[in-house]
Amino acid sequence: MDYRTYRFDRKEKLRYGAEAAVITGIMALCFYNSPLAFAAYPLVLFWYFREKKEELAGKRRKELQLQFKDAVQGMAAALAAGYSAENAIREAGKDLRLIYPERADMVQELAAMQRKLDANQTIEEAVRDFAFRSGLEEAQVFAEIFAVGKRNGGDLIAIMKDTARTIAQTVDTERQVASALASRKYEQKIMNVIPFAMVLYLRLGCPGFLDPVYGNAAGIAVMTACLGLYLTARYMGSKMLEIEV
Repeated sequence: MDYRTYRFDRKEKLRYGAEAAVITGIMALCFYNSPLAFAAYPLVLFWYFREKKEELAGKRRKELQLQFKDAVQGMAAALAAGYSAENAIREAGKDLRLIYPERADMVQELAAMQRKLDANQTIEEAVRDFAFRSGLEEAQVFAEIFAVGKRNGGDLIAIMKDTARTIAQTVDTERQVASALASRKYEQKIMNVIPFAMVLYLRLGCPGFLDPVYGNAAGIAVMTACLGLYLTARYMGSKMLEIEV
């Protein structure tokens, strides 16, 4: 599995397709008051699918990051107990099954590594393959250092403990940043809804007030410009709250 990308299953496609249809309908109602504007649905669907894929892929990588930290700690404990690096993967898999369900990504990855080792593939290749697909910087650095340490007789226990400590520090920092930005993200969600709420309020509270901007070229141009400004502001707001650790 390539963790850098995300593939929807059938239920997710139906769910997010329906959500994109609702968004398109609200935009068509508020900005154009015409069912013809629903023709923009394919564009909205493409944008919404891409947004959701990025969001879900990022969430999956964060979960994988935590699982990877526990796996490395398990491998370090097994090495300290006298197991070889190859057998340490098997022991780490047993430990992770006590913490995570069988379908957890890292549990499956350790099982896949074990199958590769049974097929006479080197442990360095198995670890490097996972690191490449994971999209985790920590895993990629670990794979390179692990390969050098294994080949040159380095202290693998110290390498794994250092990797687990680095990931733990990164996760802790990310949680602190997320906590600090939580209120700002909530405010942004409210601001994203306010323009639509205002238009609907005017349409319900003041019937006919917005009629001059519907059904004519000038009005369509004005509302399209307003929609463009809204989308630009939304994009800039979301980017400002994205902080990489």
